Amino acid sequence: MSRAVRSATVGTAFLLACGLMATSSPAFATGKGHAAPATHSHSKPATHGRTHERPAPHKSVDKLAGVRRGATNALAASTSRVKRVAAAEAASTALSADDKTALATATTADLAALATDAQAIASATSTKAILAAAQSGLATALGADLQYRVVLAASKVQAEADSLTADAATLDEQASTLAAGGTDVSTVTTPLADLASQVDQAETGAASARTAALALPAAPSATQLHSAGTAVHDALDTAESALTAGAADLTAASTALSALQSPTP
Repeated sequence: MSRAVRSATVGTAFLLACGLMATSSPAFATGKGHAAPATHSHSKPATHGRTHERPAPHKSVDKLAGVRRGATNALAASTSRVKRVAAAEAASTALSADDKTALATATTADLAALATDAQAIASATSTKAILAAAQSGLATALGADLQYRVVLAASKVQAEADSLTADAATLDEQASTLAAGGTDVSTVTTPLADLASQVDQAETGAASARTAALALPAAPSATQLHSAGTAVHDALDTAESALTAGAADLTAASTALSALQSPTP
């Protein structure tokens, strides 16, 4: 999760708000952008007798129809986004069963929150309330997307950490064989020890990112989204740096082991 992604997230929310504000102007909502042309009245000839006509029933006009319609469309887009995220989570082959369960629980709560937003838009009596519900829906969709991407990234970090650990175990076993014959294998074991430390850091960072993402509520505030984005960025950055260092340690240990197994005459 890069800082550019977080900036794009904030920008998306801002653009949605601007778009909805544009549709919430009185002229848009009521259709009265231009005054109706003047009409000329013509007197009617007098009629004899009295006529009794019932006035036409008064129809209630929703003065917020325009902004309500725009907000409903925006919320539908947010709902579709969450459903796509849920489908991607279910279809993923990289996520563990525990990850899928945690994400499924989160997206179920997200869809419930979006349904509440839809009700709020339908019953709201002010532009402010309608916009708030639409923006809440957008935040829910952004949160769902963040959770999926972060949990997936954390899963990949763990997979790479497991691979490094397995490769290190193979090298350590071979080094132990040499050590049993009296060879000094410190050039192998030293980088392997550092590799183990780097793997621990990577796993810790991945776990921290996962926890921060899944802690987001179904209807997060802008502050909560920003805080989660910052936390997962820092945690994953730490994890990725540790994996890079661990891979370098593995290469160093492998090179040293090869030199010991095939000493220069």
